[in-house]
Amino acid sequence: MAGIDDREYHKTAAVPSTGRPSIYELREPPIDLGAWLASDLPALRGGRVLDAGSAAGAYVGATAALAREVVALDIAHNRVALVDGRAARRVCGDVQALPFADATFDAALAMHMLYHVPDIALGAAELRRVVRPGGVLYALTNGERAQWELHDLLDRNGCQPFVGGENRFTNENGGDYLRTAFDDVQLVEDRSHRLVVRDPECVVDEVERLRYLFEPGLRPGVTWDGLVEAVRRDVTEVVARDGAFVMSENHGLFTCR
Repeated sequence: MAGIDDREYHKTAAVPSTGRPSIYELREPPIDLGAWLASDLPALRGGRVLDAGSAAGAYVGATAALAREVVALDIAHNRVALVDGRAARRVCGDVQALPFADATFDAALAMHMLYHVPDIALGAAELRRVVRPGGVLYALTNGERAQWELHDLLDRNGCQPFVGGENRFTNENGGDYLRTAFDDVQLVEDRSHRLVVRDPECVVDEVERLRYLFEPGLRPGVTWDGLVEAVRRDVTEVVARDGAFVMSENHGLFTCR
């Protein structure tokens, strides 16, 4: 069964489309990504930037609006970001062995991706190598209690959380990995947002998307289909009672020099 750091799985895994919004599109208050990058990540402005683990390119367009050039890298050929009308280059590669010369970039992004890397310290060392002296790595992740409501939902319906390794790189332990490669590592946490889900099927979609993480945690006698149906009933009851299924967020932005 695939885990969060299974490279072969992530090389080919596709993100299914249901036509419903992702739970991350239901954030309240919403995030203006471009304004956030411009205000909180100043090293992107006018520089050459690596977006490591870019996936479908959530940050690429807004970064390209600030940077001189963006290189979007992902381990999966079918997920390397498509960039419409922007000054960006697409590369398929592994952050543990980046295909770039030393000091190639002014800044790098590792946004919600270092927990997928088998050797996190090696990934940090490679990012340090390709960022020039005086440059910056921005690494975004979650706190250990982020979306605890989702983990509680799974727990009470027969799935032990975290068996798939979701807590490998968090606000709490991420600095230890990053300090093996960077001299100055600063963390800023943000707990000001919530995911407010009014359609239970959006939660079901998220559970199905993360099957590779959650299925190893099924308790004896619980099947995957049984878990999904139990989650659907549980969330439907919560939404009927409270108007929404609400998940807390706790992002952590590491700034590394």
